[in-house]
Amino acid sequence: MMTNDALLLDLGRIALRADPPPALSYELGYAALSMRTFDHELAELVDDSALHHDALAGVRGDPAVRMLFYQGAEVGVELHVTRRDGPSSALGQVIGYQFSTVRVELPHGGHLVSVDDLGRFDVELPRGLFRLHLEDPDRPTVTTGWTNL
Repeated sequence: MMTNDALLLDLGRIALRADPPPALSYELGYAALSMRTFDHELAELVDDSALHHDALAGVRGDPAVRMLFYQGAEVGVELHVTRRDGPSSALGQVIGYQFSTVRVELPHGGHLVSVDDLGRFDVELPRGLFRLHLEDPDRPTVTTGWTNL
């Protein structure tokens, strides 16, 4: 005779084979768990050109370019993302405080990029979720919300 726990385990395996959850649900779960850095200041996405696509239908522009703007209490980040078949190219500008590096966080890894004296940086971003951590030894870290490219 099968116990309730064993029966539930078997039913779970069958459900995973018959109708697996979409990959995005795993990515969002990882993203939610990794937002446990409460000592970081959060810079929220306040403008995304992808949200204005229909409103700007009569204005000529490159559909492969996406503009993102994040705003924190005393710092902002602008990203000019150019979509390509592979990773997207992004040019960033930190407005407000000077930070020395930007750490790009992905669901499975990440990398550091340097920020120049004018607050500019460039980075390659793969499709999917990412967020940025503005870091400097003299300031609290500023973290953007997760964004999906």
